[in-house]
Amino acid sequence: MEKLDITSTNERKILDLGKLGFKCVKVLGKYNYQKIRKSLEKHTHEGMLEICYLDKGTQYYQIQGKDYHIKGGDVLLTFPGEEHGTSDFPEEKGKLYWLILVLSGPGKKKPRLLNLTHRETGKLTSRLLLLQSNRMFHGSSRLKHDLNKIFEVFNESDTTFKKIQITNLLLGFLLHVVELGEQSADSMVSESIEQICRYIHNNIHEELRLADIAAKWHLSLSHFKHKFKQETGFTPGDYILREKIVAAKEILLEGRPVHDVAYGLAFSSPSYFSTVFKRYTGLTPSEFNS
Repeated sequence: MEKLDITSTNERKILDLGKLGFKCVKVLGKYNYQKIRKSLEKHTHEGMLEICYLDKGTQYYQIQGKDYHIKGGDVLLTFPGEEHGTSDFPEEKGKLYWLILVLSGPGKKKPRLLNLTHRETGKLTSRLLLLQSNRMFHGSSRLKHDLNKIFEVFNESDTTFKKIQITNLLLGFLLHVVELGEQSADSMVSESIEQICRYIHNNIHEELRLADIAAKWHLSLSHFKHKFKQETGFTPGDYILREKIVAAKEILLEGRPVHDVAYGLAFSSPSYFSTVFKRYTGLTPSEFNS
């Protein structure tokens, strides 16, 4: 079994659930970062499912080469053997929880999950794995409540009773994840917002004015801003800047001067470009390319 990080800090608390006798639920962690951290290196968890719930903030992740941009209240699942990390993006300010489950082990017999029978374990595991086609969806306050309650109960002195409580909370959490994931399968981003996101991506080197984009899709500016934020979790202005920084990273790695990159992506000045770049990456363009 691979070794998982169980090191806690002032801003990062990790519970080693294995110490309580849980065999299939390895760790539950949470962080509350007040400033940008370095990027999370790509890694995999063989035979393990990782469930992340972002309570506050925003965060880019990359799973199997595909980018996912989650916002406060979102759930993101990483499945066994999938390479994941934050790519070149830092871990941003915010509050995030993560839970790691073991879904397979050595030998033919799979481990039982949370005292369920093998048949019940198989049923719950299969429902979780079916969410791979819809790995990112909006969560609920109940998820946060259950996770916080586990952290609270973990410190109680009666080991046997707290294990019963945590077992119940974990099972309820997993069932709610399945319920939310299956319910959200049909609630996708609208076609118009998908088209706008593609338009932004394909025209990222241009000066993208929100009023012009709204008019192009026959929307009022206020309705466009509201609809975009409601469906993506980001204001259109924030989304455009983030996409420009993604493009800037690729160009900087080619060795282009900072002022060329700035003007090539329609920033008003190299200094403003550097300010935005550091805001989203934690580094200046020169530091990024050093």
